Amino acid sequence: MGSLVRVLVSFATTVRLENVHPLQGGILRLKHPSERRPGLPRENPWIFWPCLAAETVYKHAILIQMIARLLLFRIAIAHDPNAQMYTDQALTPVRDDGDETFDLFMKTTGGHSAISHVKRVAKLTAAGRAT
Repeated sequence: MGSLVRVLVSFATTVRLENVHPLQGGILRLKHPSERRPGLPRENPWIFWPCLAAETVYKHAILIQMIARLLLFRIAIAHDPNAQMYTDQALTPVRDDGDETFDLFMKTTGGHSAISHVKRVAKLTAAGRAT
């Protein structure tokens, strides 16, 4: 399994299954019936352990399903002859006039001044290199 698939599985399932951030999750959650909030009675072990086992099996089934799904996507992309030709706005190479066409820079006066400052610095440093 590729490292990208591992990261995607972690980020796709940890919040859903454990309700924690993906960097706080793990493959196996260790619990004990004595680990309860203060004031709550201790859980019956005859109920706790079967429920924990069922919960663990359920969560690992979801993980296996997600891994299989992502691996199938990976295989489909690897065998797609047009995969290298795919592009969208995020993958489009940056052009020299990219700053002027980027909407966020053009809507604010701060954006205009930032673009003109960068151009001035580039012009001055380019002139310094030419001599």
